[in-house]
Amino acid sequence: MRNQIIEMIHTALADRTTYFTREQELQIFLANMFESSGAFDRVFLEHHIPAGLIPNYPWTDANNIYIDIVLVKDGRYYPIEIKFKTKSQEIPLTVLGNNQLMRLGHHGAQNIGCHDFWKDVKRLELYEFSFQKVEQGIMLFVTNDETYLQPPLNMNTGYAQFSIHENKTVVERETLDWNRALSISRNRPPIQLNKGYRISWTNMQLENHFYILL
Repeated sequence: MRNQIIEMIHTALADRTTYFTREQELQIFLANMFESSGAFDRVFLEHHIPAGLIPNYPWTDANNIYIDIVLVKDGRYYPIEIKFKTKSQEIPLTVLGNNQLMRLGHHGAQNIGCHDFWKDVKRLELYEFSFQKVEQGIMLFVTNDETYLQPPLNMNTGYAQFSIHENKTVVERETLDWNRALSISRNRPPIQLNKGYRISWTNMQLENHFYILL
């Protein structure tokens, strides 16, 4: 079922010809697609995990754990985490029947964006480890900022281990850290991943838009 979910997301994003303006819009788009497919028993948005149910949760947001989408099929739970990071780009938008142009916001802070990607991957591992009925989760990261696709110029820079550039590989039990960049590491502890991963980016029809599906 997990592979089927991944293929459904690939297909939905490949067919998409109108732009997303914020992360919630992407989240609702996918949730509606899953719901209308009839393939799942339940589709949850912003599924809350109460504090204390995940042993040794390493971050300070333990009272505010929400999974973007959770799909339920035959008693098995499939969590999906979503990130949407943008740089400034003018895009066409239909507003109440009128065709307009708008500009996507510029998030910047790509170092934090890379860290937050791996944080969500680790959270997915924790859900699977902590709850018997949870299957391996799915991570989706969509951006129009091509700098995410490029490796760091200096592999000793603070965020280098968290980079999500094309073909980035993380081995089982690898720990990602900040290369002793102490200021940025405050409240962002090292992340040890149980599984191995390889980053592969996919182009969308939308101008200058790419995604990772892990």
